[in-house]
Amino acid sequence: MDRYFRTDAGIERTRTDRTPSLQLIFSPFRAPVHSPGSPWHPRLIGSGAVLLIATLITDLIYMRTLLFQWENLSIWLLTGGLFLAALGGVTLVLDILLHRVARIDWEKFTGLAVAAMLSLLNAFVHSRDAYTAVVPQGIVLSACVTALLVFIGWRGWSVSAPPSSH
Repeated sequence: MDRYFRTDAGIERTRTDRTPSLQLIFSPFRAPVHSPGSPWHPRLIGSGAVLLIATLITDLIYMRTLLFQWENLSIWLLTGGLFLAALGGVTLVLDILLHRVARIDWEKFTGLAVAAMLSLLNAFVHSRDAYTAVVPQGIVLSACVTALLVFIGWRGWSVSAPPSSH
């Protein structure tokens, strides 16, 4: 008699008799999320940056189509990106306290902070009504944030400075 057990990582099939079992396990769920010494903040910063960059795309679609759901999606993307940026800041502090980050690259940190502040201003602009919520200030702010994030994130999302040679 076959019995099927559903697990978080896949489906396991076992038999009640002593025959070998067939196991289908989805391997990414078995891999560790992080190694003990690696910083956590780059994952959150990178994820938030994706949402903030996607805001420019939805703003451009709204400008072209005038369908209000794209403006609604823009503010949700902005809110999610800002939330992940705040979590990234908290995890950066934790990474510093747990000695996962020795030094901070202040240029990258400043650029990410400026992008977060511009995105907060963009969220206030997007809180206006209808067309003026996006055109022209919303698109300009989204484009500035996108350009800044692409430039900063080109070499990775970690704000830790490389070890000095001194």
